[in-house]
Amino acid sequence: MSERIIDPHVHFFNLAQGQYDWLQGSNPVNWPNLATIKAPMTAAQLQQQTQFELAGLVHIEAGYDNQQPLNELHWLAEHLAGQNYKAVSFAHINNHHADFDAAITALTHPSLVGIRDITEGADAARLKHARCLDNLALLASKQLIFEAQFAIENLAITQQIVNYCRQLPHLQIVINHAGLPNDLPQWQQGISQLAKIANCRIKFSGFELLPALTQTQQQQCFDFIIKHFGLQRVMFASNFPVCQINASYQQCWQSHFKRCTSDNMWSQLSYKNAQHCYQV
Repeated sequence: MSERIIDPHVHFFNLAQGQYDWLQGSNPVNWPNLATIKAPMTAAQLQQQTQFELAGLVHIEAGYDNQQPLNELHWLAEHLAGQNYKAVSFAHINNHHADFDAAITALTHPSLVGIRDITEGADAARLKHARCLDNLALLASKQLIFEAQFAIENLAITQQIVNYCRQLPHLQIVINHAGLPNDLPQWQQGISQLAKIANCRIKFSGFELLPALTQTQQQQCFDFIIKHFGLQRVMFASNFPVCQINASYQQCWQSHFKRCTSDNMWSQLSYKNAQHCYQV
């Protein structure tokens, strides 16, 4: 068994300098253990929290400064100095194309591998905007990943993502947090559609955001994803520090490990697939 992992979905916070209105504004998220989630953390300290060797990580934008997202990349370069990491930043996917182009150009940074624009709930409608195709084409031309965070049980939006992938075969899309399963029959339909698209990958993470799902249902989700996406396009991730809503970093990765039925499955999902996808 390989002890090396790459965590492709981690957040580090700088609450003193960053904004993080969603976490420390006047109306923060209603999550348990917020004090633990807000606690300052370095990559070295994160490594101490797990028995596995954290050989690399991908930092996902966390709202440090959505007006000037490059500021987060600059801070990460200091905070993660000496670490093997890549970063996913922020840009509005349905922005006017010229503005989107300017935003991506302004994000030029050695660590940048993609962008995320959260489109959960009603915001998912933004993924159907006519401007998205040109903006996704730009990402594809620059070999940048689009991290898609939406409920794939919204089958109309899922079909739109499938259409984009078919029109842009060089675009790389990574579905965050297992596609946020809730209505499992609808979610399964969405997974079946997305799995047919070779340029779509998925991260198995974020179940702390889905408290209605039992452990049995989480396992069923994992089995269904593996059945349809195979072992090459699925990545384990932690969503640290948000995972601490109900589990430690170590418990999160131990849970992932226990789902694996072979050393090969573990190696692919905990290391190789993330290394290939993010070049970390």
